Amino acid sequence: MIDTRKAASMTNHPNPMKPNTTPAHNHASPHVTHVTQFTQLTPSRFFLCLCMVLALSLPALASLSPERLRCEYLDNPLGIDTPQPRLSWVLESKQRAEKQTAYQILVASSEALLKSDSGDLWDTGKVASDQTLHVAHAGKALPSCQRCYWKVRVWDKDGKASAYSRPAYWEMGPLSAQDWQGQWIAHTTDTDSLPAPMLRRAFTLEGKIKQARAYICGLGYYELHLNGKKIGDHLLDPGYTRYDRRALYVTYDVTDALRHGKNAVGVILGNGWYNVQTRAVWNFHKAPWRAAPKLLMQLRVEYADGRIETIGTDSRWTTSTGPITFDSIYGGETYDARAEKPG
Repeated sequence: MIDTRKAASMTNHPNPMKPNTTPAHNHASPHVTHVTQFTQLTPSRFFLCLCMVLALSLPALASLSPERLRCEYLDNPLGIDTPQPRLSWVLESKQRAEKQTAYQILVASSEALLKSDSGDLWDTGKVASDQTLHVAHAGKALPSCQRCYWKVRVWDKDGKASAYSRPAYWEMGPLSAQDWQGQWIAHTTDTDSLPAPMLRRAFTLEGKIKQARAYICGLGYYELHLNGKKIGDHLLDPGYTRYDRRALYVTYDVTDALRHGKNAVGVILGNGWYNVQTRAVWNFHKAPWRAAPKLLMQLRVEYADGRIETIGTDSRWTTSTGPITFDSIYGGETYDARAEKPG
C-alpha cells in the first residue's frame, strides 16, 4: 500500500535550493492533485500487485525437480519389448542435502490425457519412496506397438510436492512371435558364398501416412534403405548374441522416408559374427549357429484414417548380389563400384 498522506506531504515541501516558481493561485491545489496521482494504479502496477497476491496464495513447491526421464535407460525409445518397462529419472535441486521422499507417475495413452493429469494406463498415486531407478510399469497390460506418454512428480524432504516433469514417452515393439508377420528370407543357404546379398521389394501405399515403423533383424549385419536413402546412422547392427538362442531387432521411425504411392525397400546383408568364413583361434567358423546371412523385417504403416498396413519379408521379395564382393569380420571388405545397382 502507498501512504498517500506522506506522499502528498513530501510534494508540498519546497526545495530550499530552488526558487519557488509555482504561481500563487496554485498554492491551494497541489495537495489534492498529488493525492489523486498516487491513489490511481497504472496497469503495470496493478499487474505487479496481482502477481504478488497470486504468489502468496499458491502453495509452495518443492525445491526438488525430476529431470532426464528414461525408459529402459533410453531417452524416448521405440521398440521396447519387455512387458513391464522400467522407468527412471534424475533429481535436481539448488538446495544442499535434499532428498526425495515420495513420487507419483502418470502414464497415458495420449498427450492430451497426460496434459490433463490423467493416467489412463497407470497412476501410481503418491508412493512413499526414494526410488528413482527401475520403477517397473505396473499399470494396464501394454499391447504391441502401444505408445505411452508419461511424467513424474516428487516430494522433497519437507513433504512439498514438485511440479510435474516435462513429458516423455516410450513405444512398445512386437512382444511375441505372433506379432511378426514377416518371415526369414535369404539369398542363399551356402555359408561359403562370398558376395553380400541384396534383398528388395517394391510396394504401394494408398492413403495419408500418420506414422510408420520398421522392425528389422538382419543376420549377421544389415544396412536398410528406403526409396534409395539409408535409414539410421548405426553401423554393425544388430548386436552380437548367441544367435542360436537369441537375435536382436532394431526399430526405426520411417514416417518421413515413406510417401503416398510407389515405394521401395532394400536391405544389404553382411556376414558379421553370424557367418564367420575366416578361420581364427576362437573357431567361430565352427559356431553352432553358423548359417548364410538372412533377414526378418516388417514395415508397420498407420494411416490417418486409422488403417494399419504391414509389409513383411516374404516370397515377394527379390534377391541379388551387388558391389560388396567380399566381407568378413576379420578380413574386411572388398567393394567393386562397377557392380552398383540404382534404387
